[in-house]
Amino acid sequence: MNSQINAQKRFFIHTLGCKVNQYESQAMREILLRAGYKECLSKDLADIYIVNTCTVTEKADRESRYWMGFFHKANPGAKIVVTGCYTENDSANITFLPGVMHILKNKEKSGIADILDESRMSQVSTAGSGKREPLFITDFKDHTKAFVKIQDGCENRCAYCKVPLVRGTLHSKPLADVAREVAGLVEKGFKEIVLTGICLGAWGKDICPDVISERAGLGSASLADVIRALKKLSGEFRIRLSSIEPKYITDELLELISSDKKVCRHLHIPLQSGDDEVLRRMNRPYSAKEYMGLIGKVKNKVKDIAISTDILIGFPGESEAGFRNTVNCVKEMRPVKTHIFTFSRRKGTIAYDFDGLADKDVLRKRYFEMHIAALSASYLYRSQFLGQKLDVLVETKRDRHSGFLTGYSDNYIRVLFAGPDEIMKKILPVRIDDLNLLQTRGVYDAE
Repeated sequence: MNSQINAQKRFFIHTLGCKVNQYESQAMREILLRAGYKECLSKDLADIYIVNTCTVTEKADRESRYWMGFFHKANPGAKIVVTGCYTENDSANITFLPGVMHILKNKEKSGIADILDESRMSQVSTAGSGKREPLFITDFKDHTKAFVKIQDGCENRCAYCKVPLVRGTLHSKPLADVAREVAGLVEKGFKEIVLTGICLGAWGKDICPDVISERAGLGSASLADVIRALKKLSGEFRIRLSSIEPKYITDELLELISSDKKVCRHLHIPLQSGDDEVLRRMNRPYSAKEYMGLIGKVKNKVKDIAISTDILIGFPGESEAGFRNTVNCVKEMRPVKTHIFTFSRRKGTIAYDFDGLADKDVLRKRYFEMHIAALSASYLYRSQFLGQKLDVLVETKRDRHSGFLTGYSDNYIRVLFAGPDEIMKKILPVRIDDLNLLQTRGVYDAE
């Protein structure tokens, strides 16, 4: 009966933020479809809107509120369900917003169908007992790559970061569940699996060593165990790691990346700052010299590996000399991609009350200079592959400006090239023949 009733209800999910949130949106999508709900393709016509929020910056908070307001104006009679990280500490800022009927914390996302079926209250309600239920996916809508969340929670306490406050303690998905989930996605046709988590490198620290038979008596389980297990699965696919903190990059992990083409030659290793005083105030557990030493070690152990990174500019007390140190680190390490953020005060973090904020004009200048340095560094990294063939996973959407096919190599170079739609979702060799600061061009030869 419920399925028949639910079939008349159309839902629309809007996701903000990281790969973990995107994974959890896919899991909620599948839960609702199994419960008989129908997904609405138009954001103007749904009966239920689900806003999966982010709270990493003030901008993310504003965007989350914007979309709640947008959906209410688009369809005033619809229910709005708000979930995600913004709900964890800021529910009081959400409950009074027009149209918001339900608020779900992150670990309550698996109860999305129950809260919509069982609650008939007109006022705002919050879901459940807070019990954590496992999320599991069998598909990844509108993606060529599938993100698989294997871990939640963060053990680090960076001074600027709100994430540990809203994601809680470490929680690793059991290895057997990870392998089963990935096997199903590979069977579905996904050629790249991106392992993701809030603190990916900490996978296994909360798992008894005996759970991993190969490691019994050898200490904690580790991310390397996940990779070894997935490499044994049948099928043509490759494994990519999402963001991983420097302290989790071990010799064991590098050996796995260097020894098997099934593991992408790419690591996203956040730097945040190249200045020791700023790093100390950020509560980052390394110096600039130690970080750059790690990058040198990674490049020595894994031939042609790509590094991508995060840079946070404008942290309280960052001097011009400190900023210059960060620029120099980016120039030296030559990341293929650099995500640049400006500091945002987050209530509850150590840095919330820090003095020494730079004014907006200084921040704009530094952002622009860092952006140019990052583009130049990427160009220098990519230029070493001119004339070489790289294995590219072809996306299902063409580049909207040129109409070319587009895809990423295993070392995270986005390549544009001509070709037919029939080769989409395949991993194919593409020869790099041209590049500039913004683009890399290639040639696919069907022969």
